Amino acid sequence: MSKKEDPTAFRPFSGVLKGVKVARKKDLPPAVAKALSAASKPTEPQEVDESDFLRAMNGVAKLDREKSGGRDIRPVTPLPPPPSPADEEQKALDALRDLVAGRVEFTLEYSEEYVQGFVTDLDPKIYRQLRAGQFSPEAHLDLHGFTVDQAKLTLLHFVREHYMAGKRCLLVIPGRGSNSPGGLPVLKEELKSWLTHDPLKRAVLAFSTALPRHGGTGALYVLLRKFKKTKGKVRFEKDWPDFG
Repeated sequence: MSKKEDPTAFRPFSGVLKGVKVARKKDLPPAVAKALSAASKPTEPQEVDESDFLRAMNGVAKLDREKSGGRDIRPVTPLPPPPSPADEEQKALDALRDLVAGRVEFTLEYSEEYVQGFVTDLDPKIYRQLRAGQFSPEAHLDLHGFTVDQAKLTLLHFVREHYMAGKRCLLVIPGRGSNSPGGLPVLKEELKSWLTHDPLKRAVLAFSTALPRHGGTGALYVLLRKFKKTKGKVRFEKDWPDFG
């Protein structure tokens, strides 16, 4: 039984559509029905035949990396892991043993006028500061008029005294040697050996020809290590010979 139509319902297009017939699916032309049927089905991905792909790629040249100038991306080498505290401590202990045993290596550079030397593992920044006169001399020793033996003994006393007093930068004045026999700077040449051999090499970090305001080529800056007073540290005076 069909429902009765509500006469009060609002139907704005009832008059326009009156007389229009809606075609049923079975009444549609075959071509139209087939198209509607295909459109209503979900599309499925079509498999591409390998032969189709090869035909599509026919005539495409392989890229030549050398001619194309493309970037050659290389794997980044990972950074080495930072040294562990145990390794750093062992390194410090090894350096301490070398120091006590007198195994201290110096790098020497010199000419007729200039001389400079430093412990091989010294921070380059510290050495540059010494050469530039940025460390003020805390004491000076003038060796003019001394014989070689007198100069060596006096230098040993001088360095030991100020090293144990905590001084860091000394000024040693051997002179230019203009009054020496043959005009040769004997004491200046000897200083290179004295400062880089026992016992002084255990206290010396670096030395360099002084700036003109401190004597120029006739004087040397001598930078000392820090004197260790705490227990377990090196006490250099125990290892030095008796100077008298």
